[in-house]
Amino acid sequence: MDAKLQFLLPACLICTVTFALHDTHYGQFTQFIQTYKKTYEANSPEFWHRFEVFKNNLKHYTHLNKAHQNETVVYGVNKFSDLTQEEFEKQYLRGLKSSSLHGDRITVDMAMPSLKLLKTAVPDYVDWRNKSIISAIKDQKTCGACWAFSATETVESMYAKTTGQAVPDLSVQEVIDCSENNGCQGGDTCSALYWMTKYKKTIVYEKDYPLVDKTQVCHLGNSTSSGVRVANYSCEHLTGKEEEMVQMLYAVGPLTVTVDASTWNNYIGGVIKFHCSNVNNHAVQIVGYDRRGDVPFYIVRNSWGTDFGDNGYLYIKIGDNLCGVAERVSTVTVQP
Repeated sequence: MDAKLQFLLPACLICTVTFALHDTHYGQFTQFIQTYKKTYEANSPEFWHRFEVFKNNLKHYTHLNKAHQNETVVYGVNKFSDLTQEEFEKQYLRGLKSSSLHGDRITVDMAMPSLKLLKTAVPDYVDWRNKSIISAIKDQKTCGACWAFSATETVESMYAKTTGQAVPDLSVQEVIDCSENNGCQGGDTCSALYWMTKYKKTIVYEKDYPLVDKTQVCHLGNSTSSGVRVANYSCEHLTGKEEEMVQMLYAVGPLTVTVDASTWNNYIGGVIKFHCSNVNNHAVQIVGYDRRGDVPFYIVRNSWGTDFGDNGYLYIKIGDNLCGVAERVSTVTVQP
């Protein structure tokens, strides 16, 4: 190496650090690291690379907020602010793989209210969290098993609603490991519910099959283990029929749906009204709706931990199939 260049390298590093310390974004970045417990080595190449990504994301948030300054949605720093768009999608949106085998099957039994019977007036506000049938927010981390989380969450909710008992904490890991899907490499919400129903699977409690957020060999023990069994499910395409989704949320209960979450890495609060396509790449649970204000919206439970959005929740405008929310909608009935 050139001796002069070798001599200058330490000084250049010092200049870089000095410049960064006077960058108005540097303090925000260090606060971000502390808030989200990032583990970059101080002044390492990774540290400075993530700082540049962070600054680019800040510019993007500013642009989005200016473009929609009169709207309710807010974009800003969250747990994904050190990731590029490509990194975010690769790490968090690789879990949904639609199945043509069972995914479009529509199954309705006598216990599942017919939509024809749901054509009645509904209240302007329904939030199943207020009825204590929604379990605590979970965190799938980088395991691409949103399909398992959202399906299991609705089984939990419907058990509590049907029996009047406390909402159970069921094993998502069992569904990840044992169902006819690809674990953390991806799966399908409707196929997961089909597997539960066809094979009369008991979804055991979380304490008996803990979540590890990675794919394992299925190690479900005695098939008579205590838990919950699904009696039936429906899987429907309701684009253009979101009034029926509202009816189902009121009359049946929480729903498992698939969505486009490719812009959610920018979200920190408010009602999403723009920047969402209908190309589904993620699965969530809808736990209610609110039509009391100017902008009606769904109350959506995510599986990215409580440090995302509004303590793990976000809100999507009702109508226009925003974020593809009506593309693949499932209801569940359980055996008491």
